[in-house]
Amino acid sequence: MMFISKFNALIRNKIIWGTFAFIIAMAFVVWGTKTGSSTSDSQNSVGMLDGKEVPPEEFRHAYFNSYLSMSLRFGRPLQVSATVDQALRKMAWKRLIALRKVKDMGVPVTGDEIIAAIKEQPYFQVDGRFSQERYQAFVNTFLSNLRISEPQFEEHIREEILLSKLRYLLAQAVWVSPFYASHLFHQLYDTFTVSYAALLEEELGHMVTTSEEQARIFFDENSEQFMIPEKMSVKYVTFPVKDFVDEESVDEDLMQSYYDDHITEFTTIGTDGWETIQPFEEVEDTIRETIVWEKATIQAGDKAADFEVMLAPERDGSAPSFEQAASVIGLTVSTSAFFSIREPLKDVDAGPEFTKAAFDLRQTPDEYFSYPVQGNKAFYILAYHQRTDSHIPDFDEVKEDGMAAATEKAISDKLKELSTDIHESVAAALKKGASFSKAVAPFSLEVFTPEPFTVTSELDEYSDSEQFYMLIKHAISHNAMELTDIIPIKNGFLIAYVESRVPADRATYEAIKNDFSLYIKKQREDMLFSEWQEYLLASAHFKDLLAERESVEEEPDSESEERDTD
Repeated sequence: MMFISKFNALIRNKIIWGTFAFIIAMAFVVWGTKTGSSTSDSQNSVGMLDGKEVPPEEFRHAYFNSYLSMSLRFGRPLQVSATVDQALRKMAWKRLIALRKVKDMGVPVTGDEIIAAIKEQPYFQVDGRFSQERYQAFVNTFLSNLRISEPQFEEHIREEILLSKLRYLLAQAVWVSPFYASHLFHQLYDTFTVSYAALLEEELGHMVTTSEEQARIFFDENSEQFMIPEKMSVKYVTFPVKDFVDEESVDEDLMQSYYDDHITEFTTIGTDGWETIQPFEEVEDTIRETIVWEKATIQAGDKAADFEVMLAPERDGSAPSFEQAASVIGLTVSTSAFFSIREPLKDVDAGPEFTKAAFDLRQTPDEYFSYPVQGNKAFYILAYHQRTDSHIPDFDEVKEDGMAAATEKAISDKLKELSTDIHESVAAALKKGASFSKAVAPFSLEVFTPEPFTVTSELDEYSDSEQFYMLIKHAISHNAMELTDIIPIKNGFLIAYVESRVPADRATYEAIKNDFSLYIKKQREDMLFSEWQEYLLASAHFKDLLAERESVEEEPDSESEERDTD
């Protein structure tokens, strides 16, 4: 159902849980802003099911409980990045539709079931018995920091039980045949000896030439491939964090307080399960450096914010120019080269945040400058300079890239043709009794035969080899003395042959077959439940209106803004 674990140290750290609560609160604020009552009804809804709007509060409830479920499972608060948020939204919609379905089915959950589910959680047990003290500590620390009441947590448990019952009902349709379990076991535990030869583009390059005329034809047929994206050039000022470092600003009381609040960072758990805490004296220098840098970062951010305020126009519309404001406080204005939104600047350490801020700029008195953008070692304030539209260039403008792309396509086509010819020739030779090495010999390809392997054995020697990974993936579905299909790899193909396949010990299978079958069944149950949720959403003609609105907001309005391309 769910897992509550690893909270021994975490519940003591008020900073971590305070951040956790802040992240969730901010997520709710964002949705509250996007779905507030000041907008029209169509803008209020986060999505549509069966042609009806889904109340924002129902979705927020599902999102939060999805977040809570995953945090409890991992024993720590999840950091909500854009990727995590997207995954949680998907989980929330699937959770929401499943809970609606189970409500229609009238599946009951009793109070006794909720109590039993809480008591069976390993974290709440001491010596195999439920500990009221541990549970109360969880309520007082974890739940209170999230501003969740105990009844709300019990409601979360009730939903988890309902979802578990749904999983159980669907699981009755899952069956793992003994044949399939045995087949998969042998794929994992049989010992394979495989020979292979590689055909790589880099070895074929000298055989293929491309004329300018052929490149022009390729360019005309694939002009979109050479699209030059929209680009920006910005002016910017820098507020280095190191300029605000003050070693004397940290006293021992502050360091001791930091040490107490971040005690988990200085705690290790040995192989015996006992916790060891580093003494304050051993980490004093590290703490001092951390606090000094954090304080300097705050001061640098404040100075950048002050500069942003300087640029804001007064009520009468007057405001200093970017250069004038920089001159007043002795800052140097830098001008960037043109860059695309996916092209980080070499001299700036703020990554995608810098480029995003740049492309958000508009040529208006209020929007030509950015908010403070934080990098690893500095803050930046950007100002609009120049912008160029995306466009398809003339061939001569990208002639070098066009020639390279046309040549690469010609090599790829030639490689596919050659690999097919070689594969057919090798297959014919093998049928006549030739060995794999002799069958490949006419093509002057080197044959490799790695040491015999099983999928479950240690393969450290090949752990970084994409060729070997693809070889294993295809070989395990073949018997001894069989040629595999052509195996595509990065920049080429493999022609492979299973020299031998030694069956795994049957006694090993008999010893693990029950657990092995249960594992396969569990994987199928998870997949079935997820696909069933997807089916429910599709059947309800699900529309994610929040995602659609965000997509529209991210599209640049090229018609409504003037762009300086001088």
